[in-house]
Amino acid sequence: MPDLRERVSAKLAEMAPHLERSGGRVELLGVEDGIAQVRVGLTRPGPSLLVASLQLKSGIERLLKEAIPDLRGVEALNLPPYTLLGWDQQGFAPTELPVDEPPAAPEGSARR
Repeated sequence: MPDLRERVSAKLAEMAPHLERSGGRVELLGVEDGIAQVRVGLTRPGPSLLVASLQLKSGIERLLKEAIPDLRGVEALNLPPYTLLGWDQQGFAPTELPVDEPPAAPEGSARR
């Protein structure tokens, strides 16, 4: 039976065309203690690349664990908390998003 890394690599190669058609990509960096270490990304721009990348990682992990039951998990080393982007750091203050004011009613019109 092939070792865990070979099985993960083969399954990722099988998934690659589907990921590419959906604008995603994944690269196997290694397997350590039963956990596949990958780099995931998107090839198309979108409103939230980070959120979409995290969702992509979750989908890849689910499919890999279904196909390879002895795989313990998947870590995307290019996504938080591994990249130290902020929210995993002590003292990180969330960014407050600006709130648009409702448009002013034209003069002489009644407000509801």
